[in-house]
Amino acid sequence: MRYYLLIVCLASFFSCNKNSSETVLAKVHNEMLLFEEVISELPIYITDTNLFIQNYINVWVREKALLDQALINLDDNSKEIQEKVDNYRNSLLIYEYQQKLINQNFDTTVNFNEILDYYNTNIKEFKLFQDIFKGRFIIIDKNAPNLKSLFKMFKSNDDDEVDDLISYCMLYALEYYINDSSWSYFNSIKQKLPENFSEKEIFYSKRKYDIIEGEKYLYLLLLKDFKFKGTTSPFSVEKEKIRALIVNENKINYLDEIETDLVNRGRSSNYINIY
Repeated sequence: MRYYLLIVCLASFFSCNKNSSETVLAKVHNEMLLFEEVISELPIYITDTNLFIQNYINVWVREKALLDQALINLDDNSKEIQEKVDNYRNSLLIYEYQQKLINQNFDTTVNFNEILDYYNTNIKEFKLFQDIFKGRFIIIDKNAPNLKSLFKMFKSNDDDEVDDLISYCMLYALEYYINDSSWSYFNSIKQKLPENFSEKEIFYSKRKYDIIEGEKYLYLLLLKDFKFKGTTSPFSVEKEKIRALIVNENKINYLDEIETDLVNRGRSSNYINIY
């Protein structure tokens, strides 16, 4: 169906008697862009096929026209260009081989204690660049039903009431966030609150709960915990970043070991000689 629609779309731009797969969409000197080249690059989910086709053609034409001028004005057989081509080819081959080694043999597992040790050793480096919080947040229409029950459930820690809260929010809330066990950036909430709201009022309040009234909506905010920008970032916030860092360091060490072993074996067998 998608390909049929593409053919119909193209027919509105081009008229031809050839098979659709042989339709020439553009030509720069002797190079041609065929219909089949475009559909081979078509994303699975595309909302505007016409725009995709037009953009593809434009990019292809500009690239070929620029390359054509480059070939006219530059000597592609010059020593300098050939060296750059060879260097790029060599780098690409080495990179692809390294990726193959990593995909086949490299273990990405990182021990939890290793991540924790890294965090504790480098704890001064982990500073928050935004305020973070643990809590709940709901935007609800002022005319929503059973608001008193909502206020009660919103402050509750009872599992059944929390489930009821989620069910209520799914039906009536414009937006809601109930996962109060994880840290989130407060700015993602603040930008949705009325402009007259001051986070300091709730940050420094003992009750840590507030209902902010807007023109049309009520904004329910509950803070169970929070940390200010510039303070030490919690381990749970940094855990995945640290894991990625350790994996990357391990990859570098793994490849370095392979290269060192390769050179040593080459020298032992006289495959490699250093004078």
